[in-house]
Amino acid sequence: MKRKKAETRRYTNRTTIWSNMTTKELMKEMAHSGFNGKRLGEAQEIYKKMLDDKNCVKILSASGALVAAGMRNIFVKTIEEGLIDVLVATGGSILTHDLIEAFGIRHEQGTDKIDDVELQKKGIDRIHDVLLPNKGYVVLERELRKIFPLLPQERMAPSTFLKHLGKYIKDDKSIIRAAYENNVPIFCPSITDSILGFQLWMYSQHHELKIDPQLEIKEFLDMAWKKKNYGLIILGGGVPKHFVAGMLPVTGNNLKYAIQITSDVPQFGGLSGATLQEAKSWGKVAPDALITDIICDATIAFPLLISSLL
Repeated sequence: MKRKKAETRRYTNRTTIWSNMTTKELMKEMAHSGFNGKRLGEAQEIYKKMLDDKNCVKILSASGALVAAGMRNIFVKTIEEGLIDVLVATGGSILTHDLIEAFGIRHEQGTDKIDDVELQKKGIDRIHDVLLPNKGYVVLERELRKIFPLLPQERMAPSTFLKHLGKYIKDDKSIIRAAYENNVPIFCPSITDSILGFQLWMYSQHHELKIDPQLEIKEFLDMAWKKKNYGLIILGGGVPKHFVAGMLPVTGNNLKYAIQITSDVPQFGGLSGATLQEAKSWGKVAPDALITDIICDATIAFPLLISSLL
């Protein structure tokens, strides 16, 4: 009896590049590669499905010193182009640094091969290879002290406070300003872990304006009770990632789409490196959700992803 010829598989792991290639075309090609290149290409496809799903609430969670690293304008563009509906951020490395820039103090390129004791003497703070004059925090306090009396003098959630604050930020390159103008709520459950939170506490000692982080749960759940599809883009992990993924199941909802960009890894058990597949065991991610995990510096992957969608 003649044996059948063995089937041969066709491998499509091939990325092609050409002159004048757009990032959209590059990302599409990367989907035909392997490893994290493939996953970044998958992220574009998942994000496009989120944008096409008119019933999808698109949430961006962000932690890490991304504003200091130069991602501020990309956050603003993401908001202005309607690529997200909600932002969940840290109080320090995202919002405090956004305000410092909004008040005229810039993060500058530096190097990690430098005498840090000498930097301290000169009043310069280092974030890896980014330098920030310490006077930025002095300016931050001075300008916030001008704005705080203009806000409602009452107890409020961080997201409510940030919405009021956005009205008084004049810099059109500010994340907080862009969120206010485009009706994108900013949730910040970890606001106390920041100089912004510290300034609020200082002011509250003699005024009725007080920030209650526990009220952030109510504000988020009021949104999350709606029977919608929820999509999450995670940059870095931390509190913002956990807050979204932890609160959604309380409402009986979970994530139908999820993209994670992190430089952490899962085998040490930390939240920032935990895979989206693992989150299915908790009911945070739907069993049939479209997911991808990208192990990559967000300053590389996030600009590529966003520019490919514009």
